[in-house]
Amino acid sequence: MPNAVAKIFAIILMVVLFYFSTYQNYKKEEDLAYINTSNAVTKFVDNVRLKGFITPSMYEDFVNSLHTGNQVLFNIEIEHEKKQYTPVYSDPANPNSFTGEYKVQYTGIYWDQIKKTLFESNVPYDKRMYKLENGDFFNVYVENKTKFKSTMLFDFLSGGAGTDGPVIAFPYGGMVQNQDWNDKQ
Repeated sequence: MPNAVAKIFAIILMVVLFYFSTYQNYKKEEDLAYINTSNAVTKFVDNVRLKGFITPSMYEDFVNSLHTGNQVLFNIEIEHEKKQYTPVYSDPANPNSFTGEYKVQYTGIYWDQIKKTLFESNVPYDKRMYKLENGDFFNVYVENKTKFKSTMLFDFLSGGAGTDGPVIAFPYGGMVQNQDWNDKQ
């Protein structure tokens, strides 16, 4: 009889160790995907901030580098905050009431508008460029929209106790520091 208990215990231990080692391998893939995402977003945003423009090939290289080494799909949100100076009037209805001061405001331009310049224009592909100016802000937010294998395995083992939120959520951005597109004209 003690031999049967030992066999059952060994089988249970073997199953637990199998799932634990599989989960750890999948978790390692998730960690590598996070590092890859961090590097890809940082490199793309810094490149745009230092050059002051985006070309279709820069964006395509960024998207390809996000998917290097993993099969997860990502949501990518890109925002350009364009700096604008607005004159201040004491009476907005009277143009002669200009106070001599200007207020700085930022207008948000999002990916749906940016991609029209990059991918839907009549300009030849190698000449397409979305331009930013000094003082503008450029932000990218990336999160996974499909689940990692580690999340699916954890949900399977825990009966769906895991979260449905993204595992990778990486925001990054900053002020545009250059306008290299002036040199390219």
